[in-house]
This record gives sequence, structure tokens and C-alpha cells, in this order.
Amino acid sequence: MKVLKIILIVLVFVMGLTFGVVIDDFPRLTLNKEVRLFEPLSFMLTATIGLLIPFFVKRWIDDSRQLKNNLINELRDTLREVETIRNKIKYCYFNNSIGASDKQEIIILFEESDLKINCLEEQFIESFDKETKEIRKEINKKYINYWKYATGGELMSNKFISIDEGFYRKHNVLYTEFETKIKQAINKIHII
Repeated sequence: MKVLKIILIVLVFVMGLTFGVVIDDFPRLTLNKEVRLFEPLSFMLTATIGLLIPFFVKRWIDDSRQLKNNLINELRDTLREVETIRNKIKYCYFNNSIGASDKQEIIILFEESDLKINCLEEQFIESFDKETKEIRKEINKKYINYWKYATGGELMSNKFISIDEGFYRKHNVLYTEFETKIKQAINKIHII
């Protein structure tokens, strides 16, 4: 904002100086008959464009970079949120038991992740709707697959008291697919 004020002050001064030259009042200079009126105006316009365009272009680039960084941070936060679910299931697998409280915690963690995924979706739509449409679909698809498997009937059944190797392996595959889509989205945001 300070730079804009300085530019405006300089511009007003230059315009005042030009106006003074034209009416031959301030400063006391003689008007060269060979200089046309449009030449000082052309100079002022060129100077204004030369000063303002880089300022606005830099600001536009900085805003775009900040927007991308915010989206990337949101993607990383979403991945961390879902990673807590994976860590909980991993913990239960290595303890060779999963109780009702563990299952309830997994459901609660998924509810929190759902909110994070919805927030991420809104951020994408607001920022880069068309550019990220395909990757958003893929992220949502992988997340839903992971959610269905992790909260499906097998895990939430009362008879399911320990996580076997087959369940754990399939769980890891689905989590890794989701993680891959998040990382691909991060790369896509860098490219946009």
C-alpha cells in the first residue's frame, strides 16, 4: 500500500510539473515550440504503465502462489487426518485386538476426516474449479473406497475382535491409493 501511495505522489508531482510547463508558470522554463503537447503526456503514460504493471503483476503472482500454498497445506492436513485412522487400525492390528471403543474411535475419526474432505472440496471449487475437477473426483472415490472398507460390516461386527493380516493388507492398499491421489493433487496444484 505504501508503494502505491509513493507512486501516486510521484505521478501527481510529474503531472503538476507538466501542467506547470504547459502554462509556463511553474517552474520558470520556456516552452520549446518543437515539443508537442502529447509528448509529455505520452511520457507520463509510459512511466505510469512502467511503474504500475510490474507492481500489479507481482501482486497477482504472489496472490496466486499464496492460494496454491494454502491448498497444498489443506491437502497435507487432510492426509494427516486420514493417516490417524490408518495409525489406529495399525495399532489395533499390532495389539491383535480391536474393541468397541476402538471401533467407535475409528468412526469418530472418519467423521472428522469427512469434514476435512468437504472443506478441501470447497477450497478446490473456489480456487481452481475446472483445473482440479478430475483429481477431486479421484480423491473422493479413493476416500469413499477406504471409508467403506474400514467401516464396513466386517470391521464393525461384534464378532470381529482382532484385525487379521488379510484385512490389514487390503486396508493398507486402499490407504496408499488415497495417499497417492492426495500427492498427485499436490503436484497438480504446483503445475497450475
